[in-house]
Amino acid sequence: MEHTWTKEFYQEIDPAKRQQILKEHIGEEEAWEEEYRTRLWTARYGQRRLQKDEFVRCLMELKYLAEGTSLDPGGDRRRMGARILSTLCLAEAMQSEKGYQKILEDELYNVFLKFIQVSRGGRGFTSMVFGMGQLSEEGIAKKIAEQISAIAFRAPRLLRMEKEFTLLREAALRAYRQEYPNREHFLNK
Repeated sequence: MEHTWTKEFYQEIDPAKRQQILKEHIGEEEAWEEEYRTRLWTARYGQRRLQKDEFVRCLMELKYLAEGTSLDPGGDRRRMGARILSTLCLAEAMQSEKGYQKILEDELYNVFLKFIQVSRGGRGFTSMVFGMGQLSEEGIAKKIAEQISAIAFRAPRLLRMEKEFTLLREAALRAYRQEYPNREHFLNK
């Protein structure tokens, strides 16, 4: 059963507002759904008060991996990929039922919405050279597409973990399509 409040929950990128929405709807869904959303919340923001977003940190680490060299002496890159899989709860989701996978994909979709919003808002990101001049909306869409391509496509390919990162890739596509309709051709899949 699709809950009407979950659409609002996954569209909201402010952690405090998301937490409030989640608290307001406790008891309105099946126990396993409520427990899993809470576990994802804790994995992403921490146990007590809102901390740094661990899922966004993982996206940045994937971007770093994709931009690094192709050499991997000692398998450090592969270990980092496995840790990212674990942090994003992707390893667990692979053995889970479709309902769990859908909730995780929705959470990852929200992470990409947050990533896109933060990227669009950064002066260093939207400026052309040395902070001078502003990129057009089309230029910003291309630049975000480059970053998402690195995170959702290039990094999993370099790690040889494409199957493991399937939910992340689907969530990235969904968020990019929503924010930049008819610009999917900018993505390097």
